[in-house]
Amino acid sequence: MPLALPIFFLFSIYGVVSVYLPIILTSMGYTATQVGLLLGIFEGAGVVLPLVMSLRREQGRGYGLPLLLMGALMAMVPFPLVRLEGFYLTALFLVCYSLGYKGAVPLSDSLINKVLGDRRDDYGKVRVAGSVGYVVMALLLQWLLPAGTARQYLGWMIATALLFTLSLLFIPGIFSRDAIPTDPTGGGGVPQEKAQGKAPAGAPAGEGLGKSLAQFPPVFWMGLLLVFLGFLGLTPATKLFALYMTDFIHSEATGALSALAAISEIPFMFFSSRFLRHYGSLRLLVFCTAMVTVRLMLYLLLPNMAGAVLGQLMNSVTYGLYHPAAVVFVAQYAPKGRLIMSQSLYSIFAVGVASVLGSSLSGWMIDSFGYPVLFVTLAMFPLGGVILYFFVRKRI
Repeated sequence: MPLALPIFFLFSIYGVVSVYLPIILTSMGYTATQVGLLLGIFEGAGVVLPLVMSLRREQGRGYGLPLLLMGALMAMVPFPLVRLEGFYLTALFLVCYSLGYKGAVPLSDSLINKVLGDRRDDYGKVRVAGSVGYVVMALLLQWLLPAGTARQYLGWMIATALLFTLSLLFIPGIFSRDAIPTDPTGGGGVPQEKAQGKAPAGAPAGEGLGKSLAQFPPVFWMGLLLVFLGFLGLTPATKLFALYMTDFIHSEATGALSALAAISEIPFMFFSSRFLRHYGSLRLLVFCTAMVTVRLMLYLLLPNMAGAVLGQLMNSVTYGLYHPAAVVFVAQYAPKGRLIMSQSLYSIFAVGVASVLGSSLSGWMIDSFGYPVLFVTLAMFPLGGVILYFFVRKRI
């Protein structure tokens, strides 16, 4: 599928930014406290801006132009980011970069679902290209720039953004809404009359955000809550894994184990369609959320390299299967005309807000109580979500 190429380059950008942005900011002379605040602004902008944009995007035409603009933004912002000094200017440029960086993912996910139509369960076969792009970029920079400079990393940020932007030109019909196959299900992955927890019909274009959100059925919000609690619990294994390895395991193998986690997700993501067709997206969400608790317990009960390796291998289920199930789920229960908004709600609230809250809570708990208390506490969130689901499942 032609979409695999831009998805590959989009997540190769993540392979640069998610690892090296703190290093770039530190090299600009900012203290650790300032870097943390700037990253918080960066994540916060990624939470708010895509939601507002998605509401307008549902009323627009085509996917190509906004994705093209996001790619161009990611290619242009890194240069003034380091050339113009000052905390407030840096924060401003990070907000601008976040619009493209965070906004492109839910929009590309909705485009994939739009193109797949009735074959939406095959989402993982396309999205796996992103995992490959992330792994390739992470390993490539580890090999080429084991001790690179900020300018070198910025060069790779710009290069991957340009490749992403150029790759969009090879997707037939991406700049014309009419050329993209129309979703026959009214927004969902199965026909609306067959969907459990039938979503209400869409409302006229131009209505407010509150009325748009009110269209989503209760089962949608339950699934979103499960994913939110799951990603909240995953914070120590994702955002703070480097600290866990150095402070708790006393190992410098963070890069290798991060690559191992990304590699482990690829086969599960590729074959996720088989699990989705057999079990359904909601059942997989419940299962994968429960597995987050298991993953955290592995880090806690095996405080050594073996536990770290096993925990990272669990990324196969807690992301490789979790993410496709979540994307298909929110598309399946999206009201008619709210496909992009459903993907944005998943990306923003279930993932973005969970990351912001989880990072803040985890940092405080590490300093105050240590890693064992952190793992036990965060493991309770996904477990609590699963228990809640079984209490309310007959009412949604």
